[in-house]
Amino acid sequence: MTDSIANWTKSHFTNEIVPTLNGKKVTLMGWLRDVRLHGNLAFLVLADREGDAQVTVLKKNSPKAFSKLAEITRESAIAVKGTVKKTDKTQRGVEVILDDILLLNKSKTPLPLEVNEKVPAELDTRLDARVLDLRKPRISAIFKIRAQVLQSAREYLTENSFREIETPKMIASATEGGAELFPINYFKKEAFLRQSPQIYKELMTSCFEKVFEIGQVFRAEPSDTTQHLAEVTQLDIEMGFADETATWTVAEGILKRIYSDVAKNCAKELKVLGVTLKQPKKMVVKTYTELLKQIASKGLKLKWGEDIPPEGERIIKELYDAPVIISEMPMEQKPYYIHPHEKDKKLSYGFDLIFEGMELASGGRRIHDPDMYIAGLKSKGMNPKGFESTIEFYKYGMPPHAGWAIGVDRLVMVMLGLNNVREAVLFPRDAKRLTP
Repeated sequence: MTDSIANWTKSHFTNEIVPTLNGKKVTLMGWLRDVRLHGNLAFLVLADREGDAQVTVLKKNSPKAFSKLAEITRESAIAVKGTVKKTDKTQRGVEVILDDILLLNKSKTPLPLEVNEKVPAELDTRLDARVLDLRKPRISAIFKIRAQVLQSAREYLTENSFREIETPKMIASATEGGAELFPINYFKKEAFLRQSPQIYKELMTSCFEKVFEIGQVFRAEPSDTTQHLAEVTQLDIEMGFADETATWTVAEGILKRIYSDVAKNCAKELKVLGVTLKQPKKMVVKTYTELLKQIASKGLKLKWGEDIPPEGERIIKELYDAPVIISEMPMEQKPYYIHPHEKDKKLSYGFDLIFEGMELASGGRRIHDPDMYIAGLKSKGMNPKGFESTIEFYKYGMPPHAGWAIGVDRLVMVMLGLNNVREAVLFPRDAKRLTP
């Protein structure tokens, strides 16, 4: 039988239990990570999101609580009241002498995986038992860092006069064209989950000028790789009265800000993960044609117009130990809304950003003329009728504009050297996984 939380209130996280609190009464709440019994003495490890603390139980002081330990299983939710005591017998120089304990929710046994990681688990097992997996200090550290990444991005963009927006996740037509879409039942009308906020963030430049959005996008491509998912968190920006070169400055600035903030504010988490952050160097800009020649010199020959494969992206990292903008991309590789190059129609003002040997972002200068927009749609085999409501707004002073989108999941993956993008996502979605 479990206990009611009654009027108990958590007073501290475990990382706040320090020797300077010696003699202070505290209330901790979390999960029973481990228990060791030594006759009339017991040592509990209580864990919460910030770490763990040793709770010492003396049978003579708390006989009722001591007897209760027999019914509490590992990873049960518990609450303890006790007194902080300085000691040289724990690594942190402090323990909590227990006065009382509540069993708030008893954990089922056996556990589907070991939270203490004494027995390593495969990724699929971890994702099946994801909530338990996220209690591990090493896994929790990933998401503390991810939260900092998002916070830093928001702060940087807000400080640089970008306005945060939220655009529809349900759309009436393909945003990108070509890629598979997830259809949804929308009041007997045809609708889809969005591939991108592209259409709406572009429209917002005609009223808010500089905007950003952090949100989910959906790709129904059954790619079974370590870098692809069906649901992706994307950081998008769009700038009115600007060209693509202005967005490169923002990309460089935001990467430097994110890395600097993570190094400063997540030092403990980086240590847990065994990661030493290397601050991004000054961004390098090379044309697609230039890079193809350089990649060929390293033994990988690609036909002009081909996508640069992962092997080519790794070569780019060897050539330039810095973020690399691939400019003047082939028009055939880019979506209908990317502006063709004025000097050569085979080229575009679109670009990709290669970072740490992986495509991290894509963007470019956009078409802002309504007639050119229609021509762009037709060139990609798309029907302008499906975009009439969008095109209409291009007739009312749509400014020249440009933008990009960064994959947040991939950014966390490369930053922390993770082997699979799924490790950087709380509940990843792919062709095989829809639960938990």
